[in-house]
Amino acid sequence: MKRVLRLMFSAVWTCFLLLALQPAYAQTKLDNAQLDQLLAPIALYPDALLSQVLMAATYPDDIAAAAAWSASHTSLSGDAAAKAVEGESWDPSVKSLTAFPSVIDLLGRQPKWTQSLGDTFLAQPEDVMSSVQRLRAQAKKAGNLESGKQQKVVTDTSGSSTIVKIEPTDPQTVYVPVYDSTTVYGAWPYQAYPPYYYPAPPGSVFATSLVAGVGFGLAVGAVNSLWGGFNWGSNDVDINVNRYNNINANNRINSNNARAKWEHNAANRGSTPYRDPAVRTRNETQRQAGLNNRSPSVQSRDVARDRAAQSVERQTGQSTRGTGTTRQRQDAGGSPGGRSDARSNTGTSNNRSAADRQNADRVAAQDRSRDMNRSSAVRDAGNGEQARQQSRQGHTAQTRASGPSSASRSSSASRPSGGGGRASGGGRGGSRR
Repeated sequence: MKRVLRLMFSAVWTCFLLLALQPAYAQTKLDNAQLDQLLAPIALYPDALLSQVLMAATYPDDIAAAAAWSASHTSLSGDAAAKAVEGESWDPSVKSLTAFPSVIDLLGRQPKWTQSLGDTFLAQPEDVMSSVQRLRAQAKKAGNLESGKQQKVVTDTSGSSTIVKIEPTDPQTVYVPVYDSTTVYGAWPYQAYPPYYYPAPPGSVFATSLVAGVGFGLAVGAVNSLWGGFNWGSNDVDINVNRYNNINANNRINSNNARAKWEHNAANRGSTPYRDPAVRTRNETQRQAGLNNRSPSVQSRDVARDRAAQSVERQTGQSTRGTGTTRQRQDAGGSPGGRSDARSNTGTSNNRSAADRQNADRVAAQDRSRDMNRSSAVRDAGNGEQARQQSRQGHTAQTRASGPSSASRSSSASRPSGGGGRASGGGRGGSRR
């Protein structure tokens, strides 16, 4: 009898502990305010590009490597860049973003935000897609999301749901939008969670001036590099199989269908653990297997390259592009290795004058925005005061970023083809469908 009572007590105590722990697990999910804060910097990207950013963010190790590669191959963008990294072992979604230098640069400079973006997308895909639609509706209501030469904004109504789609006006040319997330959405509804805002690096060059609303980077010739998309009705991320296979000849999708549903490939996750317990349970075994199967020669080559670069830095005092040290400086928000970020073919003087105009426009826009909306941005989750301090720092850096010493960088440009990289693993390799 005593034994039965002990067993009953143990069972009741176990149930009590499980119930007590449930709120803690529930807190790992982001609510609407946190989701909108997280998605604000990219919600106005074209659908295809946004979908590939979300896919790629689930592979933070590959993002760091690709950002370093892009920083040391400033003459490449568009399909030429994506072709040049075909031999790398990165996930195909990450390789595709080398076509958009400003995008891979942003993800590389903000590793914590990038990892949070990927982890949240894996844990709450439907919530992430709903957040994108909320933000687009806000920007449209504020008059800052419209069709034009660079993009088409299409609104579809299905039942009680309204879907805002963004597509390139020219299917062969992509413009990456540039906007201040603290103003583009109008009055921000969550004072405790102001939108993340990551200004472009000083000296960046844009195709249009950002006086208010949305500006655009220079045109990127990306056809096959842009193979992602959304099925908004089913809250799925899809792949255009023909475009994907054209740019990923060594990682082709064997399918008779024109579109395939994207699935995360944990074998490409690398050394970064998963945040969400449920996602970790589903993927950890495959992640560990992929990590263990990574070629020892690749590991030793990476270590040797970084050690050699660090030795050069100690001897010369100059950073070597594309190394681990360069990535650390890039993550801190600076231009890697003091390199010139010019990606435009219009000439250095034109880049500088365009950068000066862009900086002046941004300062004016930010001054006006502060009168309309006192909320600041660029902050760590849940810390509004830190966000306000970082926003002021970003504004100061942008104001000072002019003159002949500023590096000029466009978010895109025509680049000659190049190549190089590690041999890819067999089979489908990267993203699994």
